[in-house]
Amino acid sequence: MPIIALTKCQAAGNDFVLFDERAHAALPYPQLARQLCDRRYGIGADGMLIVSEPQSRDADVRMRIFNADGSEAELSGNGIRCLWRYIARESGDARPLRVATGSGIMRVEADGPENVRVDMGVPRIDRQDRKLEFDGQQLSLTTVSMGNPHAVAFVERPLETIALEKLAEGIARAVNATGINVEIVRPDAGHLHMRVHERGVGETWACGTGACAAAAVAIDSERARSPVGVITKGGEVTVTWAGGTSPAYLSGAAHLVFDTQLEVEADGRVRKAQANADDRLRTA
Repeated sequence: MPIIALTKCQAAGNDFVLFDERAHAALPYPQLARQLCDRRYGIGADGMLIVSEPQSRDADVRMRIFNADGSEAELSGNGIRCLWRYIARESGDARPLRVATGSGIMRVEADGPENVRVDMGVPRIDRQDRKLEFDGQQLSLTTVSMGNPHAVAFVERPLETIALEKLAEGIARAVNATGINVEIVRPDAGHLHMRVHERGVGETWACGTGACAAAAVAIDSERARSPVGVITKGGEVTVTWAGGTSPAYLSGAAHLVFDTQLEVEADGRVRKAQANADDRLRTA
């Protein structure tokens, strides 16, 4: 039974369990993600990041992400920034990285001593007018692709008064999507306040692709100017976008929290944890 090393990491409270496959054999990740991400019986996280060797010379490393329910996602803007922090620590080299993802190759680099910045690609905004009646209010929905699907709704009410899970279910039906990330956004004093419901996870404290989707719609509709701060329960990130076919850039802090080891069965079931001198709080 293999013993695997794991790193807990987070960016704006969007948290992950990271596994470096480069020194191990592949494992049944959907099963493992469901166990490890469980906040009662596992480590607890929004998703699991898998670091592996790239499949082409165009990238330095490959990243896969599995949601807490075991489904695989195309991309995570916060996850890829955590991955950069991990690679920088392990290699001792803070150089820019080209990371292969399910949405293509992303370039990620340091942005000062604390922040990590990633080129998120061009936001694809669908300007089709979509309306949804919810809780006595008519909402206008804008769908956006950031390499994964999003639906953005701007609201005037305080975000905490909105039943986000119920709204996300209604939006999924309205846009005829089996799975879509939903952002509710309230502009205030040049910033965007956001709550997000991620497919395969539920409400999370932050979402990097969601922040880019919300910022792109706000900039495109002149509700905000670039660069714009996006504030969520877990913290603030900055999105810069010049509009049109320009890429959006996401910047914010990303941290490694702790390292641990687990013994797992061949089918991905966790057997037990291993005591480890590296099990300590990290701020790298």
